[in-house]
Amino acid sequence: MKNKFLLFFALLGLLATVPACGGGAIKTEGVTGVVTLDGEPLANATVYFTPAEGSTGALQSVGKTNEKGEYKLQTLLGAADAGTTPGDYVVTVDCVDEVETGRMKKNDDGEDVPETEEIQLVPARYLNGATSGLTATVVKGSNTFNFDLTSEE
Repeated sequence: MKNKFLLFFALLGLLATVPACGGGAIKTEGVTGVVTLDGEPLANATVYFTPAEGSTGALQSVGKTNEKGEYKLQTLLGAADAGTTPGDYVVTVDCVDEVETGRMKKNDDGEDVPETEEIQLVPARYLNGATSGLTATVVKGSNTFNFDLTSEE
């Protein structure tokens, strides 16, 4: 999932150098909110807004939560943290953490370093738009969408 987030921002950087139709960035509406897990802010989560089938929403948008669980959406071809286009969206949330396994491994320099692995901090249902149960309708103006996730499957 981390690779998906990195790929999105790599494409964002690439497309930022290409002028959009009409000579500028697309028109977006501000989208912010807070993500919690079992009532606690979910830090370092990635929030994805994907246009729902038949929606007027134009592009997938993404935001990263801070330590308070707060996020601001950004979309390809839009200004930084400016939100997304109006329309209906399916929302997914991904949050992984690197934890030490208790084993050691050799790094590229031949030094022993702790081995780590990624663990998913949210239930799998929130990773898939068909099962997340999370939606949002973005309208003109400022939009706030808070998502209260639960760890129970």
